[in-house]
Amino acid sequence: MRAVRFYPGSLMPPAGFAFFQGLEEKAEEGLHLVAFAEGALPALKDAARLEARSLVLLSPLLEGSPLLRAKAEALRFALEVGGLEGFARVGRAFFFGPDTVGEEALWEAWREGLSEEGVRGFLDHLAGLGDERRWLRGFEGRVLVLAGAWDAFLLPPLSARVVDFAKGEAVRLLLEGGFLAPWEAPEEALALMEEFLSGEGFRALPGGLAL
Repeated sequence: MRAVRFYPGSLMPPAGFAFFQGLEEKAEEGLHLVAFAEGALPALKDAARLEARSLVLLSPLLEGSPLLRAKAEALRFALEVGGLEGFARVGRAFFFGPDTVGEEALWEAWREGLSEEGVRGFLDHLAGLGDERRWLRGFEGRVLVLAGAWDAFLLPPLSARVVDFAKGEAVRLLLEGGFLAPWEAPEEALALMEEFLSGEGFRALPGGLAL
């Protein structure tokens, strides 16, 4: 049996995981989970229970901090004052990397995909987020963390801290982009995910780096 299960996040672009649907053909036998942002927590909770073979976490939100909560409050204020348009305008500075922050078409497409229910759910998740990395202790499969090198929201050090709790082999790789890096550099993200899910090409090194 070969299967890939996706756990979306509320701030994904409208295309969602459509770009990555071909992953199942490249994956080795077994169940593989792919999650973005707040989708990382339910994916982690399912990973051990379902005995998944591997877990891919894209810009995972698994550890709360005063700084992250302050950013969430700024976004909540923007939502209350300016609605989804206000949220999107403030979010442009937080979620996009420097190479795409000025691309109107990309930003407008992302903004059109936002819903008030989804945005409020995202902000509520952040408000209640503790240190959920502990869920990794119960999972023995491979873990890949893909994050943006220019992520002004999550910040690269926080994505690096995720692999510290992994019990099995864990790898962290950085993409050119921000919090939405998997969609800013989709071809690169897809290639890395395919190689990881196939079980080839990665050797874990200390600190979550890989060859």
